Amino acid sequence: MSELSFTKVSRRKFLGTTALAVAASQIGSLPFAPQARAQSKTLRIAAGEADGPSGTLDPALSVSDPDAARIALVLERLVVLDDTFAPQPQLAESWSSNDSASEWTFKLRPGVTFHNGSKLTAEDVVYTYKRLLDPKTASPGAPSLKVIDPNGITAADELTVTFKLPSAVVEFPSLLANRFGYIVSKDQPAEELRTKAAGTGPFKVQKFVPGEEPSVFVKNENYWRQGLPKVDAVELRAIPEESARVAAIASGQIDLVWDLPRTGLKTLEDNKDVNVVSVRSPFVMTMSAWCDTPPFDDAKVREAMKYAVDREKMLKLVLGGRGNMGDDNPVAPWVKYALKTEPRAYDPQKAKQLLAEAGHPDGIDIELYTSDTTPGFIEMATLYKASAEPAGIRVNLVRAPANDYWSNTWLKQPFVCSSWAGRDADDALSVAYLSDAEWNETHWRRPEFDNLIKQARQTLDEAKRTEFYQQAQRMVREDGGALISMFPDAIGATRANVTGWKLHPQQYSKDFSQVEFTS
Repeated sequence: MSELSFTKVSRRKFLGTTALAVAASQIGSLPFAPQARAQSKTLRIAAGEADGPSGTLDPALSVSDPDAARIALVLERLVVLDDTFAPQPQLAESWSSNDSASEWTFKLRPGVTFHNGSKLTAEDVVYTYKRLLDPKTASPGAPSLKVIDPNGITAADELTVTFKLPSAVVEFPSLLANRFGYIVSKDQPAEELRTKAAGTGPFKVQKFVPGEEPSVFVKNENYWRQGLPKVDAVELRAIPEESARVAAIASGQIDLVWDLPRTGLKTLEDNKDVNVVSVRSPFVMTMSAWCDTPPFDDAKVREAMKYAVDREKMLKLVLGGRGNMGDDNPVAPWVKYALKTEPRAYDPQKAKQLLAEAGHPDGIDIELYTSDTTPGFIEMATLYKASAEPAGIRVNLVRAPANDYWSNTWLKQPFVCSSWAGRDADDALSVAYLSDAEWNETHWRRPEFDNLIKQARQTLDEAKRTEFYQQAQRMVREDGGALISMFPDAIGATRANVTGWKLHPQQYSKDFSQVEFTS
């Protein structure tokens, strides 16, 4: 790891990161070539996050974007969220609750089979959720599902599942539409799930060896949705280098990519062989500090760090204007229950004053870990270093390797760049901010906040529920350790001969079943 060399930021430098001239020299090293593609309907897709030996197909242990893509090809959930984040049926045909929302009944879709030939039944759903909640599984999703009592999950009949909850959860169906809740077969040994998961999804695993590329998936001829999928096979690769990813779609070495940089895309947009698509997304980019570690353990220092963010420049230079400003609140302002506030203005003098009040009249020296594992991390960190310096916040940037950033840097260093897929309000607030959250990246633990989330989940009156969620957001904004300056739009692209793909604002929700080639 070494300190980055640049100290001043210019738009030219940002745009330069995706220059195709650079990409052209890099793409030759990619482990595939156009002529190697068989004359079949094989869809070649690429994730933007690094993959590696820790990759998995086990939904209970899904961490990275390539994990999410693999799992979405093979397995399915009871409930999915549409692009407005409203719950929609997938393996569940319908659901209902009692009057207090403490008991929920899900009716499963009949006639669905797993890739191993066994029928989907209520017992598979019971097995899936009991396994998710079992401490032996060590799923990072378990804390956000702790509203479920494993003993309260029962199969009322072959296609009916009942969740009897210890207390009411009004938005329970949405809670199940998370990245961990994919239904696995009770008949498949758990040790096979990592590389050979047999789901109900549109594609079956043909080859997946963690750390090797590509992973290959073939059409599920018995898929329950008639006429789908429309391609014979899918090859998945990870291309963490932004310029290489842009060059790969531009040159036709891949057919579809969902994680493009927000700047430097004009050449790609002008390419008649490529369709670039974008959607507004509550995807979150943060710089997250541990609230129990000096100097971040002082609330005035954290507030000073927030005033040292130039949010307007972040939006303009890091995202090229493709996104929305954040206000240190993980709930995007257009999402249901959002607290709408005017983003905190850049004020280095106020930041200096707060540092002095915290006992740092000469400023502070801190290290910020960044990486190119996610588009925009390097630029975000670089711009923060520049904007914080006038406030007396001297930032030493440390560039960590992309391929193991999420396992060896994130959650291991006290101040890091991070990102979170788009979520509804409850999920956004609970996944990283509840005191016992597995991924509590800021070490911010407040029982009062935990209680607000609990009260919101149990309150039937929507106005009162909104009030609880907004009080919780106010706490995170004012006291938390996350500097949230941006909600980047989701940007993806397909080759011009590819149709049927819709870019979802929730990054880990992916559906390739309707994608097809027109020529």
